[in-house]
Amino acid sequence: MNLLISAGEASGDMHGARLLAALRARRPELRAFGMGGPRLRSEGLSAQATAESLSVMGFSEVAEKIPQLRRALSALVAAAERERPDAAVLIDFPDFHGLLARRLARLGIPLLYYVSPQVWAWRRGRARTIARRARRIITLFPFEAEIYRRLGGDAVCAGHPVVDDVREGLARPSPLPAKSKRRLLLLPGSRAAELRRHWGPMAAAAGRLAQRFALELAAVRAPGLPDELFAGAVSKGIRIVDSGMHPLLASSDLALVASGTATLEAALCGTPMVVLYKTSSFSHAVGRLLVRVPWICLVNIVAGAGVVPELLQGEVTPERLEREGAGLLESPERIARMREELARVASLLGPPGASDRAAEAVLEALDPAQTSPRPTAVERRISQ
Repeated sequence: MNLLISAGEASGDMHGARLLAALRARRPELRAFGMGGPRLRSEGLSAQATAESLSVMGFSEVAEKIPQLRRALSALVAAAERERPDAAVLIDFPDFHGLLARRLARLGIPLLYYVSPQVWAWRRGRARTIARRARRIITLFPFEAEIYRRLGGDAVCAGHPVVDDVREGLARPSPLPAKSKRRLLLLPGSRAAELRRHWGPMAAAAGRLAQRFALELAAVRAPGLPDELFAGAVSKGIRIVDSGMHPLLASSDLALVASGTATLEAALCGTPMVVLYKTSSFSHAVGRLLVRVPWICLVNIVAGAGVVPELLQGEVTPERLEREGAGLLESPERIARMREELARVASLLGPPGASDRAAEAVLEALDPAQTSPRPTAVERRISQ
């Protein structure tokens, strides 16, 4: 079996690597080529394009990457024409993969979507196109699979691989000694652009909260981010660590978290949080016109309720972050209620083994005897 696998961001690279490993465990002869980052390449992906230089957030940031995106698109289409893969597995990265899918469909290559792009939240027309075009859509959340089924697609939920990531992470030792007082953890994001917008107000708020509540402060640095993006950390008593996010989350009394998968990781660790996100003014303006859901935080979207506070754009100030953080630190009752809701969200992410279930879904979709889509064990478990 020969597959084209394409992932254009760090999270997609991680999910793709787990998927490829699970596929190879079932089909050792399987070959894979396409686009990915270091994790996919380490699992044996023959990379026609690398993901590291393409990762972008927001609409305005895309314009800067157009030449690289065009080169990657051309390289993948040319490789698909040479290799004639049995199928293409497209992992998130919706705008780029929308263009790639159109080219691959013309070549008659079956399309499988994994980590289904959240276009259901802001581009319903694109969601219908995916439902029509894909042989199968493999989602992380049950409600996503149901949305695509209503649009006529073959969709199954495999659960979220982050469950395995957190379980493995919690088994590792903490990078910091046991705390002697309450701990506030900062997760400002994994991209330099996010740090430039988030770090200043987060660090200032953390310093104020530490003075008011005698807190220990720590921040997790994503790989590749330079020291200069964490200006003022030493003067505010913030320890910067490069690993051990999950044990740190589990031992923290509160976290300030940039919106993204990290909010789900915090939920799985049972960590109360305040979520924030700030992007360019243009990206925010366009997003307000398109987004159809009332929240941006994955925890709130999965819960279908405002479980954790969200601060966006102009709300991301030291004063607002301090106010929201203090409101939680001063209220054991609010903390307890939030922990209960976070446990409910964690249960909705499914049991461990999501990548194995995704691999089974891929292989089933390529079996000519494949029957109509049916709820997976994850979906049945969650609906009970």
